[in-house]
Amino acid sequence: MPTITASYRDLWGLLGRHIEPRALERALLMMGIETEITGDELRLEVAHNRSDLLSVEGIARALSGFLGIRRGLPSHRLRDSDIVVEVDASTGEVRPFVVGGVVEGVRSTDASIVQLMQVQDKLHETLGRNRRKVAIGIHDLDRVRPPFRYTTVAPNGIRFVPLNMDRELTPAQILREHPKGIEYGHLLRDFGRYPLIIDSQNEVLSMPPIINGQLTQVTADTHRLFIDVTGTDEPAVNQVLRILMTGFAERRSKLRSVEVRYPKRRVRTPDLRPRRYCLSVEHVNELIGIDINPRQVSAIARRMRYGVAGIKGGGLTLLAPPYRIDLMHEVDLIEDIAIGYGYDKLEPTLPTVVTMGEGYPLERISGRARRVLTGLGFIEAMTYTLTNPKTNFELMRTRGEAAEITNPVSEEYTIVRTSLLPCLLGVLRTNRRRELPQRVFEVGDVVLLDAGAETGARNARRVAAAMIGPEAGFTNIKAVAEALLRELGITYEVKATEHPSFLEGRAAEFIVNGKRLGIVGELHPEVILGFELGYPVVAFELDLPS
Repeated sequence: MPTITASYRDLWGLLGRHIEPRALERALLMMGIETEITGDELRLEVAHNRSDLLSVEGIARALSGFLGIRRGLPSHRLRDSDIVVEVDASTGEVRPFVVGGVVEGVRSTDASIVQLMQVQDKLHETLGRNRRKVAIGIHDLDRVRPPFRYTTVAPNGIRFVPLNMDRELTPAQILREHPKGIEYGHLLRDFGRYPLIIDSQNEVLSMPPIINGQLTQVTADTHRLFIDVTGTDEPAVNQVLRILMTGFAERRSKLRSVEVRYPKRRVRTPDLRPRRYCLSVEHVNELIGIDINPRQVSAIARRMRYGVAGIKGGGLTLLAPPYRIDLMHEVDLIEDIAIGYGYDKLEPTLPTVVTMGEGYPLERISGRARRVLTGLGFIEAMTYTLTNPKTNFELMRTRGEAAEITNPVSEEYTIVRTSLLPCLLGVLRTNRRRELPQRVFEVGDVVLLDAGAETGARNARRVAAAMIGPEAGFTNIKAVAEALLRELGITYEVKATEHPSFLEGRAAEFIVNGKRLGIVGELHPEVILGFELGYPVVAFELDLPS
């Protein structure tokens, strides 16, 4: 989970109240935030879905409600500004979306500047997917002249001084020479033009998603900010802007909106209107296991910084603050009610039905297989179920069909595996420079195409093991497989066989009730070399009966 640091004294100032360390730790723990306090430094571990808590401002806002210092929907007064951002059509091919906002009356301190840099970095890493999806620029507004223009230029089409440098560079030079250009240049290298935000005098504010210009660097003397957020996902850029702007409101800064003019539409950002949700008190009591009335739920909701628009019958209409981008379902609201009620106040109750559970037969035999192979000196591996045709078939010298992924995230994971052995050989390849011999096994599912199955495919639970080393031979691995079958209580027959993945004359299959259970043998040299291994490898793979 994301971890942030903050000043203890800065948190006191935002809360308007001093809180002893133990009381603070307990309150934050009840809110789901783990805390370490060392002198004036706080280290806070935040839930991954609570992006609004990635700064001390967000922590203070939530904590003030939980402690009863301030209740209800936070006030975010937003006035319009006369600042306009003109968007060129050329940005549509690179980073098509931009939003902006203005913050006035900024009271810069060392602690607030550190928090500003931290929340920017954390939002880049999380919601921004390391700037691929969202990138943020924060500028000293008094150093530039609106209106602004979001456009693109050729790699060598302009020169400006990037942040933390003292000489002008072209965008292409920035990607080669600036530390941020080297780190994030891959986001732009496939494009023939690079995005820029410039003012009416052609001064460069930023080159998203790489670096800001030195001209608009934020300092302790900065009192007005212009915030730009660009990206490839319009909801995400709006979410990030709402989190940033409402954070400044916690320091009593004034917020103003910006008009963004796209070629075919106009929008005003940020949108800080609260969202309405319906909450059933019956569902609250049912899921949490408590018995409270609508007015009690309303009080708890206000403590969790919601507004209450109305209570009717057994339901409430809640107003969620704009920074709560994690809310997707009524269950999310009920979770907040549970936190506000207090997990430490929930009383455990015995179930009304007394039953005795037992393990599923397939899981019981899988567990026995794991214990046997561990006892025989093998180390368990847990590999990905997704793979690709080259690893699953080509490197094993086989052919076949597999269930394909409709929208694969990469070329490495395009099908569902039909065998465990390629995955184990991948483990050996990763560890090929370690001491030999090596013994690994896996118990897991494969997916086999089956026209008779309802979905056209079926899962099969298998166990596989592999040994690598100078002395690895057929006799060794066959003895391991037979020991496993005996311990599982399976009666079998052994029959010589041929398989393209194994050496001729060095493979056998296990037969149970006239059906093939699996195969054992010495892997073919082409398979071994395909996985970049330099020693003999022996292996087996068996179906586990359900």
